[in-house]
Amino acid sequence: MSASFPSPAVKPPAQYHHGSLRDSLVDWGTHLLDTEGVDAMSLRAAAKAAGVSPAAPSRHFGDKTGLLAAIAAKAFHDLVALRQQRLETVDADDAPARLRAVMSAYVDFALAHPARFELMFGARVRKQDYPELLRAAEMSFDLLRQAVRPLASPDRPDGLQPDDLAFAIWASTHGLAMLRIHPQRLPVPSRDKDRERDRLTDLLVAFVMAALR
Repeated sequence: MSASFPSPAVKPPAQYHHGSLRDSLVDWGTHLLDTEGVDAMSLRAAAKAAGVSPAAPSRHFGDKTGLLAAIAAKAFHDLVALRQQRLETVDADDAPARLRAVMSAYVDFALAHPARFELMFGARVRKQDYPELLRAAEMSFDLLRQAVRPLASPDRPDGLQPDDLAFAIWASTHGLAMLRIHPQRLPVPSRDKDRERDRLTDLLVAFVMAALR
């Protein structure tokens, strides 16, 4: 299923509406991140792309890290939106299918937007320093937590709680997402990388379901 957010190749609108300068700068910063990389993205470059004065972004973000934090927060919101979109296509009583939808959406988002994904989880921005970013990240993890709880037995012999299981599943899914972004890191080369990556997604989901049972 295709994502519901724009492709990195789609430029933001050339003009912004009154009162939406911050959103326009985030959109242009995201576009620069996607197309030129994090090192090329700057307050000055985002201002030039948005058609405003070089000083305008600093009033909203302070510095480049502040703009990166806003871009990462929006990326988390986009990830949440994609996960919710996938969940809307799944029966509310089908807990395994809902967990699979949440996991696969995470991996698909990473593959569609690798620069954003690595910013979201990289060391360039400390989530603790930006409440908006921290809240957005927590919203994304909470969707996974909600998907895990119906499948987590309260009397597991290992004593793991739903939050423990959610973290373990996130760590596994994140690892697979990184492999999809960097397929050259796969331990065994594959002639059909797309098919191999899809097989790995199915394998991880099957493993998680077995572990939960």
